[in-house]
Amino acid sequence: MKIIESARLMLLLGLLISLLGQAAPATADKGTGADNTPARTKPLLAEIVVSNDGILLDFAGPAEVFREAYGVDFTVYYIAETLKPVRLKGGMTITPDFTFQSAPAPDYVVIGTQGTMPSAAAVHWMQGLHHNDKSILSVCTGSDWLGRAGLLDHKEATTHHNQFQEFQQSFPGVKLVQGKRYVQSDPYLFTAGGFTAGMDLALHILDLRFGRNVAQQTAARLEYQGQAWISNDNAWATGAGK
Repeated sequence: MKIIESARLMLLLGLLISLLGQAAPATADKGTGADNTPARTKPLLAEIVVSNDGILLDFAGPAEVFREAYGVDFTVYYIAETLKPVRLKGGMTITPDFTFQSAPAPDYVVIGTQGTMPSAAAVHWMQGLHHNDKSILSVCTGSDWLGRAGLLDHKEATTHHNQFQEFQQSFPGVKLVQGKRYVQSDPYLFTAGGFTAGMDLALHILDLRFGRNVAQQTAARLEYQGQAWISNDNAWATGAGK
């Protein structure tokens, strides 16, 4: 009889443990899900710098890559010198969400071609981001902003191929790289060539930080068939594409 009662007790205990396990809420961790997608507890913040006469495609491609990132939750917002509406080349107007002083700390920043050189406030902001290991991506002549902030000194970088000579003259301490769609200047600084090269860089960031599956699934969702985010070849920068 004691053996039977003991068996029943063990059975009931096992059933209770099973039920408690099923009722316990799932918690996200820093690993990956069953389909190799990152499990996160909060959204990542991607910050897009805009200014009058900026170029839409420089930042629109990377912004959509982050916003549509497969299995990774990004919040995308826009930042400028003031909260006044910004008129881009071509006529589109964007109202910034934050200023450099009021913006929350981002995880990623995209700086495309800007209509002006960075102010003292913008330089201080970029330097602070870099000091705190925030990832900054420049596209096209957005690299000029990084150069003005002194973040590219004695590092490799690239820009639009039509601006190579001017960039070298403006920033002689930077090692200009030609023939690449994007360049990693240090663990948190990245520069890309012009326009669509920014999209390749953003996909490369997903590949680098979250894995090939995330980047491929994101590219498929965007119906983006280019492979330069993997090969990093830029025929235009070498003259082969002209």
